[in-house]
Amino acid sequence: MKKIFFLLLATLFITSASFAEEVKFTAAAPRVVEVGEQFQLIYSINQKAKDIQLPAIDGFRDLVGRPSVATNSSTQYINGKWSSSTTYTYTYVLLAEKEGKFTINPAKIKVKGYEFSSNSVSIEVVKTNSKSQNSQGNQSSQASANKITQANLFVKVDLDRKSVYMGEHVVATIKVYTRLNIAGFGDSKFPSFNGFLSQEIPTPGQISLQRENVNGTIYNTGVIRKLILFPQHTGKITIDPFELECIIRQRRSNSNRGFFDDFFDNYRDIRVPRKSKPVTIRVKEFPANKPASFDGAVGSFRMSANVDKDSLQANEAISLKVKISGNGNLKLINPPEFDFPADFEVYDPTTKQDIKSTAKGMTGSTTFEYLIIPRHAGNYEIPPVDFSFFDPKAGIYRTRSTPKFNIKVGKGSGDATSAVISSFSKEDVKFIGKDIRFIKTNDFTPRLKGQVFFGTTNFYLAYLIPFLVFILAFVFNRKRIKENADLARVKNKRANRVAMKRLKAASASLKAQKKEEFYDEILKALWGYTSDKLNLPLSDLNKENITEILQGKNVEDELTQDFLNILDTCEFARYAPSSGSSEMDELYKKTMETITKLEKSI
Repeated sequence: MKKIFFLLLATLFITSASFAEEVKFTAAAPRVVEVGEQFQLIYSINQKAKDIQLPAIDGFRDLVGRPSVATNSSTQYINGKWSSSTTYTYTYVLLAEKEGKFTINPAKIKVKGYEFSSNSVSIEVVKTNSKSQNSQGNQSSQASANKITQANLFVKVDLDRKSVYMGEHVVATIKVYTRLNIAGFGDSKFPSFNGFLSQEIPTPGQISLQRENVNGTIYNTGVIRKLILFPQHTGKITIDPFELECIIRQRRSNSNRGFFDDFFDNYRDIRVPRKSKPVTIRVKEFPANKPASFDGAVGSFRMSANVDKDSLQANEAISLKVKISGNGNLKLINPPEFDFPADFEVYDPTTKQDIKSTAKGMTGSTTFEYLIIPRHAGNYEIPPVDFSFFDPKAGIYRTRSTPKFNIKVGKGSGDATSAVISSFSKEDVKFIGKDIRFIKTNDFTPRLKGQVFFGTTNFYLAYLIPFLVFILAFVFNRKRIKENADLARVKNKRANRVAMKRLKAASASLKAQKKEEFYDEILKALWGYTSDKLNLPLSDLNKENITEILQGKNVEDELTQDFLNILDTCEFARYAPSSGSSEMDELYKKTMETITKLEKSI
């Protein structure tokens, strides 16, 4: 009977313990509110419950008295299985009555005869903004709060400390602060964090805005990114600004609002770029009395070491593990250097890291495993090794040591004829039988294998061809320099190209219906082409002498007259009433044809 009683009692205990793990009772409220502001205190539980008991609330007034109860059910179908869950919420409406920091103690509730407690909630109550004391002031304050200003929307790189030792971690939090309605985010540019080893702290994929008190003003803040930074050199290191494009949703201000405007959203989205200020960190050097075993480890660590066996046969393997755990720059810790016996063959250690990055720093462990193979029988000793680190909180160096390991190695099956060679090192023994080879004593005749490149035609061509290419390149370059020195020739060669470039600008003005710019570009193209082609300054050119110059170049009279007609048309059109686009288009084509014909004639 006693056994049955204890069995039933144990079953009941296990059942109640598992049931307690399934029940989740949580409390949530804003972190910051103003004096006189109403807010909601919400309790959530995933089981049907009753008799919720609210604790004594100091600094707040319960406006309703009884909570409003709501039920939310959801059903999921995952991997062929249906699952459902129900959440019950109890909502209280509270009014903040006085300034200060308050803690609401856990509430209690009963589920199937068992009593459960929620978490406590901390709320900061700040002074009400003086601008909102009357209705008129309230309206002006609301209007100013809706304006897109630097005070209502900004981004910032927050650091948990501004002065650290080299290797000591700094938590950098990139946040957005807003008093506006943010609909989303656009492009962003994160700092490069030059001078730091950075490690990402996992954050939720969706940015959740939380209320925060900033110098007496309540902002909605969201964490964009969170990182752990380890400075890599001393001195002042500046973190570059963070850039973010915020999409602000505002209601359109329209005095002629209709009746149906209240039933439909009348908003607009505005893209607002924001840029944080650069932040500087001062990195201090370590104190002077560094231990010999200090290699840059910073934090608070523990060290343990063990071997998987201390007695084995020769040529069998033994594993030595060293585990360094704690909080600090675990990823930068180097493997300890043991003074192994010369008859041990030791492989490079493998590193295994189990590290988590949190707001408290980098926490976890780094394990180094050495694979050791004793090659000869005997009794050996692996002496202790020291590991030193700097504790930034205490400002001192601390040292941890591994124990001394005594290894007993018996004579193995493959070690029957072997003896310990004490006068040679392990490296010397390793190459015995490999660096000396048997010398052949029989007669042999060396014979040529393959072809010899030296003295062949290809051998001489390999020298001759690059020399000829160099001579040609030198002659061509001298010719090019000489031609470029003749400015008249250069201007003559580029005249057509420059004219076409100006006509391209005229075409753009034509498409944009910019009349004056169009005719101005046509005139520049004609006069500029003539000046460059004939090597005459623009000041020496006019309609009278251009006819004589073109006739002297054997240009047809009809082509010369076309050239002059275009000049007259452009000068007249600049001061005449607007011409149609078709007339301007015909003038553009006519100018293109005239310059092309002049290029061929001249």
